[in-house]
This record gives sequence, structure tokens and C-alpha cells, in this order.
Amino acid sequence: MPTRGSSPAGDRMGVGVSDVPTDRFLERESEISALSIGVEGAGAGIGSFFVVIGPSGIGKTRLLGGARRMASEGGLRVLAANGSPFEREYAFGLVRQLFEGVLMRADDAEREQLLSGATAEVRHLFGLAFGVTAGEGARSSEMNLFHGLFWLTVNICRRSPVLLTVDDLHWADDASLRFLAYLQRRLRDVRLMVVAATRPSDPAAAEALLDVVLTYPECRMLQPRPLSEAAVGIVLGEIFGETPGPEVVSAYHAATGGNPLLLVETVRALGVRRAGPAGMDDARISEIGTRAVGRHVSVELGRLSPAARRTAEMVTVLGRHADVGHIAALTGLDYATVQSAVHELEDAHILSTESEDASVGFVHPVVRSAVYERLDPADRVRCHLAAAALLTREGRRLDEAAGHLLALPSPEPEHVAVLRQAAKQALERGTPESAHVYLAHALTGSMGQRERLDLLREAITAALLVDGEAALGHLDVALRLTHDPVETGELLCLSGLTKSLVGRSTTMIAQMVEAITRLPDDADDLRRGLEAALLDAPLAAVGVESVLRRVPELVRLPRSDTLNAALLECMIAGNECYAGDPRGVARAQAALRHPQMLEAAAKGATAGLLGHFTLMVGDPDRGIDAYGLLIAEVRRQGSSIALGTSLTCRAMGWLRKGELAEAENDLREVIQTRRISPVGTVLTMAQGLLAEVLVEQGRIGEASEMLQEADLPAQLPQNGIFYTCLHARARILATGGFHDRALDAALAAGSRFAGHNGINPAIVAWRSQAALCLHALGEPDRARAYAEEEIELAERWGAPDTVGRALRVAGLVGPPSTMPKLLERSVEVLRRSPARLELAYALVDLGACERRNGHLPVARALLYEGMEIAQRCHAAPLAKSARSELAATGARPRRSYLTGPESLTPSEARVVGLAADGLTNSQIAQRLYITVKTVEVHLSNAYQKLGIRRRHQLRDALPTHA
Repeated sequence: MPTRGSSPAGDRMGVGVSDVPTDRFLERESEISALSIGVEGAGAGIGSFFVVIGPSGIGKTRLLGGARRMASEGGLRVLAANGSPFEREYAFGLVRQLFEGVLMRADDAEREQLLSGATAEVRHLFGLAFGVTAGEGARSSEMNLFHGLFWLTVNICRRSPVLLTVDDLHWADDASLRFLAYLQRRLRDVRLMVVAATRPSDPAAAEALLDVVLTYPECRMLQPRPLSEAAVGIVLGEIFGETPGPEVVSAYHAATGGNPLLLVETVRALGVRRAGPAGMDDARISEIGTRAVGRHVSVELGRLSPAARRTAEMVTVLGRHADVGHIAALTGLDYATVQSAVHELEDAHILSTESEDASVGFVHPVVRSAVYERLDPADRVRCHLAAAALLTREGRRLDEAAGHLLALPSPEPEHVAVLRQAAKQALERGTPESAHVYLAHALTGSMGQRERLDLLREAITAALLVDGEAALGHLDVALRLTHDPVETGELLCLSGLTKSLVGRSTTMIAQMVEAITRLPDDADDLRRGLEAALLDAPLAAVGVESVLRRVPELVRLPRSDTLNAALLECMIAGNECYAGDPRGVARAQAALRHPQMLEAAAKGATAGLLGHFTLMVGDPDRGIDAYGLLIAEVRRQGSSIALGTSLTCRAMGWLRKGELAEAENDLREVIQTRRISPVGTVLTMAQGLLAEVLVEQGRIGEASEMLQEADLPAQLPQNGIFYTCLHARARILATGGFHDRALDAALAAGSRFAGHNGINPAIVAWRSQAALCLHALGEPDRARAYAEEEIELAERWGAPDTVGRALRVAGLVGPPSTMPKLLERSVEVLRRSPARLELAYALVDLGACERRNGHLPVARALLYEGMEIAQRCHAAPLAKSARSELAATGARPRRSYLTGPESLTPSEARVVGLAADGLTNSQIAQRLYITVKTVEVHLSNAYQKLGIRRRHQLRDALPTHA
């Protein structure tokens, strides 16, 4: 069913204006063909995403109209939205246009079905949050909203295939753009077609987010070209009823560049339609040119009644709320007069009435802009104030009124209050960009110092989630306004590590040290919070290790049960972890038990995230379990930075365990998330770890591409986590036989890690890699020195997988006489650890050693076991090496097929466990934040491994569900 933007009036500004047959798509055959295929695909369950891109007036809106007509004829449900420069700060504005009507028109039963499961999180976006409870100050995460909106889309598509059209995408709000980018990657098996239209560039556009949408590999770009001179002649012939001479056609084509909108409006501006071709003057045609639309609007409005002019002006201000009732309320005109004015404006090709909801809109965004620009600035302000007051009286959402208040050059105190309340709601609803825009505008108003400081604090909180530089700007202003040492400390504690993240570590450290020094004795808890923020600097930047001199004194602080005290303990533990001090693990475990820690870490408290990291480095199994709880909380109400950090660190645990598929899944999600939301400095860490995962899987080309994407500069900046990328580079080069360059990369990784006060081989085993390179280069003494140092550090840390790896490498680079004993010790230690892949390496290396020593039966047993584990880990190169060694023993190894519950990957085990508990595929997908197709793939793999064919057999096949 057509909705907003689908009326024929939207086509008047394309080739097929009201004067021309509307079924003509001159020189648009390829675009129409592509859209037709997309419509057929959606009906068959194949999702697609199209973007029509071109300058204003080229016919984008007309192509969207064509897509809507084809979709309606093909049985698709049509939902439409239009971007607007006046609603750019209205969070999820386009999303609301698309889905609000569906939800409002649904009966209670249908609405509950649409908003069941994961979609319950988005009720408040549509004013349907009644009956949903939340804690005071509860905040939805943006990623959770995207997840809920995706499942709302899926639920709507279950009833019938759907076409979503979005016109003027360049004016879309950031949140809606992010959702469309999120949706793009999940379309494959959804009965959905998305068609958007945008200009190639626009100063008001969110260029970075638009680029994310436009550059997605499966986004189909349609770029209609200007009309040829022959097509211009056809259009003019249909307007005039006879074909003009070639000179006239050529003049029109030259003046308009073949732009359909300008062509039609040039004819109108010249006022020659009735006079026909004979009444045209070539010089006048050229003179009008691209000024046609603005001139047409100005001339037409001048001819219309004052009521029509006032109505047009009010429609520009009201936007999507423009209907006869609202226009009458704001203009003071009676209902009948407004209706008559709307008809006047429709006859003048300025306005159109939408049949779906009786709202009034402009026939083209260019026309709306022309009308808005005619408004006197003071009159604009009055109109926006009146609109805000009207929406407030009607009980509309605060952000709708706040959007109008953004048009004020300087808000009054009562407007500041509305903006602050709207910002608070925006934060709770997962739209921090809008919250920051409202607060930043509120700060332009006049107010006392105390109120300004409170407002700056709120602005810092919002900006920290979206724009670190903006947060620092607010912080600098706030610090200049206050001389209270406690308030100064609170502001710096609030901003945390932001200055470090944007390259101002030295300034941040100096400010925090001074603030700590000035604090009164009774501000102990605040002091601990500042110390925790200060200790984060060496972990995010190099060259600031002097901060760590404070640790011995901090360790001796008396016990405290506050959250800040627990955060400080986490930060001390993290630094101990980097330094290879095993006391950090117990310290982190104790601090993570604080009842507020999970929520604090989910909302981005760096110290809380570091506490989880320390636990994972010390014990991958316990760390992965803890991260599972944290990630669930982050998805519910956390930030994208906390999500990216948590997934990256959990992936490090998966990698250490040899669960390569799980590690890749987490790291891919981080890299996909950063397309639409910030993930912080952890991105390069994730890219390096993913490159290592790909190396283990034998996908060297992809690993190299990942490091190219990371694009490390030759001179690394002070801020950033780069050691994982450098270590991955070393492994890639070593795999290719470039051992000299690999050695340089390994040593660079060690140098960078040391800059963070890092020596712990459980985090990055650069010494092992350097030792292997030196051994290959024929430098055994240096190789052994690095290997022995790694054994010493690993044994001090105590993690079995780290010790086992160090022993294995020492065996490989040491004298042949010591190799068997060291490798045997490695296998013995690794059997007590969860590090399956590292055990496989040790088994294969020991098996090869035994083969060379002539102990063939022993060698075969070791090699078979190592090969089985390598295959289970999907470590193809290691499995291949094991098969080669087995062949050298005289064995004929066959590719084994792993079966039974133990052969399931963690992801497969999670899916089949939920399926055995009775959840449907859709419910499982919503619970695990994956697609239904992914659930189906996991179940198919699991059925094969478990030797079953039906879902009801799962409980018997899984011991824990029997």
C-alpha cells in the first residue's frame, strides 16, 4: 500500500510531469529493468538494496515512484520515507516514517505480534512504550535498537514481501542511516527490497555514513544520465502538442543540461506552454537555465492569495506534521480557507496532498527549499516557535518540539529546559548524537554559571559517546568556569581517557595529576576514580610510563567498597597483567565482583573492561564466560566502544583456545560495527587479531588484505594499540619465507608492546616469533636467548598455554639434543590447558621429532592426535603439515570427519542447545544477535555431526538435554 511520498504528484517534477503521460520513462530502461528484477527477487525471498544517485531534478524521485508502482502490482507492501534538511537532527526520523503507519494501523493483536521478542526494545521509538518497565535512567544501546528494528522489518516482511523507498537519503538523520547500513548486511534471505535516492554530494549530508551505505559491495547503484537532445525533443513535443524545431530543442537542451526537472520548469518559467514552440526565444531559454525552479516558485507564489503564501511557508516549517488542521492552528486561518489555499498550491505545482494520511508536502525538495529561503529570518523563528509550542500542547515527543527549537539563534531559558529534557530522553533511547545536538544548542543560550556548568557536564556525557573532540571542547570550557577542586576532579573523571584517545595524553596527565593534588582529604573516592583514569593512559599511549610510579602507593590504599575503588583495583590489575605479574588476576577477580561493575563496564568504564581482559589473559575459559555476560549487558544498554572492546578481547580468548571460527565471528562483528558506529582504539587490535586468525586458517591473502585495511603509518602515533597488527605482519611474512622482514616486524611488535609497559607473552608472544625467525636466519644463539626469556616470563605468569608455547618454541630453536624433552614438557603442560590449537602444534612438532629419531609408532600416534585437533580447530595449514609428516612415517592418513557433541563449535552448541529447549529459529536468531540463515547453517552442520535428521532428536543427541 503506498504511503508518504508515493502519490503521482511526486512524479510531476520528473520527465513525466502533469503535462506529460506519467508512464513514460525516457532513457531509463536499464534502471527500470534493474528495479523490476529487484521486485521479483523480493517476492521470491531474495533481499536487495538499490541506491539511485544523481543531481537534483535528474529523475530520482520518478524512479522511486516507478519502483513503488511495480512493487504494488507485484504484491509487495510499499513503505516510504523522505529525508528533509529540517529534520536531520530528528533521531530515527526516517525509520519512524517507514514503520509508524504500519504500527498505528495494526490492530492490538497484530501490533503485539510485530513488537514481540527483540522488537520490544523499539516500542518507545513509536510512542508505544506503555507496559514496558525500565530502571531509572535505563538506557537502550544503539546496537540494540538496530537489532530490534531489523526484527521489526523481518516481522513485517513475514506477512508479505516489502519495498522500502527512501527519497533524499542525503538528508537522512544519522541514526536512520546507521540502521540502513546495519540492514544492508542482513538482507540476503529477507523478503525485502530497499530503494533509496540521493545526490552525489550535499553540504548537509553525513558524508561518512552515506559512503558506508554506498560502498557496501552488494549495494546496486543506479545513475540515471541527463536526457539526450532527442529525448528533450520528445518531452517538449508532448508538452506543446507538436515537435519544436531543432534550434529550439538544442537551446532547451543546452540551457538545462538534459535535466528533466529544469527542462519542465524552464518551460513553465518562460510561460510559453500555451503559446507553443513559436512563442519561444532562444536567448530567454538560455537566460532562465538553472534558475528555473526558484523563479517558478517565486513567480507562482506572487500570483497566489496571501493565504496560499502563508500556507506554503507553514508547510516548510511543519515538515511531516503538515496537515490542514496544523496549518490552520499556526496561521490563524480557518479550516476551509487553508483547504482552499492547499488547492491553489496544488494547481501551481508547489504542493501535493498525500492520500494515505492527508498530510501536505512539496512536489520536490528543491521547491521546499525555495519557499523556506523566501521566509524572513525573524518570521522563520516565530514559525518554529509556534510549531514547537503546538507539538508540545498536543503531547508529541519532546524531540519533535526540540527539532524546531534548533532553528532558534539563541534559545530562551524555557527552551533550554525543553532541549535538556529531550537530550535526556534521547540518551535513554540510544540516540546520543541527537542528545548532544540538543545540549550543544542549549549552550548557546543565556544562563548563569551554575546552570552552564551543569549543562556542560550533560553535554560531555553525551559527546563522549559520539565525538571525543566535542567532549574535550566542553570540558575545556567547564574547567575555565570552575575553581572548585572537587568539581574539577569530577569533570576530569567524567571525561576519563578521552584526551588520550584523541592524542592529548600529556595534557590529560598533567591536568589529572594537578587535580588529584588539589583534592581535599575527604574526597578519597573521587581521588580513586581519578587515579583509575590516570592509570589508563599507559595502556592507550606509549611514552607515558612515568604514571606507573604511582602504583606502589595505590596498592597500599585502605580497602573501600565503592565502585571507584573497584575500578581502581581493575586498573592496577590491568597494568600488572601487562607487566606479567600474576597477582593481577586475583585482583581483577575480586574487583569484578562489585555489584555495579557489570553495568559500569557495559557503559564504557575502561577500568571495568580492563578487569575482564586481565581475567581472560589469566584464564581464557573464565574470561570468555565473563565476557559473555558483559557482552549481553553491553548489547542491552552499553556503547559501541564497549561492545567493540569486549568482542575483541573475547576473540583473543577464543584464539588462544583454538576456536578460530568463534574468534573470526567476534572480530568480524567489530569491523562491521565500526562501519556505522565508533569502536575506539581497539579497531587496530581487532584487525591484527583477525589477521592472525586468518593465518591459522591458511587464508594468507585475506590476512594481508586485513593489515592493508589497518593501514599502519611508517611512524606510529603515540596513541593506539598496534602491537597485534605488527605481530600478525611478522607471522604473514614468516609464512612467505621472508624471515628477515618478519624478524623486524616481530621486534617492532615487542618494542610497541614495551611502550605500554608490556612484557607478558600471554598477550603477545613476539619473542617466540622472533626466535623462530632468527632460527630460520641461522642465528641460533640469539634465537635461544629470546626463547629462554619467554619461558621465564611465561612461567612467572603461570598460564599453561603460554608456558606450553614457550617450551615448544624453545625446543624448535634449541640444540637437537634438547628438543624431545622440551617438546614433551610442552605437550604435558598443554594437556592441562584449554588451548587446543597450541596443543596440536606441540603434538605435531613432537611427532615430527620422533619420526626423525626413528620412533615411528610413537610419531604416528602423536601426529594423528595433532591432526584431529587441528582439523577440529579448522587450522588447515597445521592439519596439512600433520598429514605430510604422517605420510613420511609410511601411514596413509585419511581426512577424518569429526562427530559427536564434542565436535560442535561453541556457536553450534549454543544454537542446538536453544533448539533443544524448544526455541524456534527466529527466536534463537533474536536471542543470539544473528540471522535466521546463520541459525539454519549451524543446525545443518550440527545435525551432520550428531548423526540426526530431525529437530526432535536433539535432546537425545545432547547429553546435557537427555
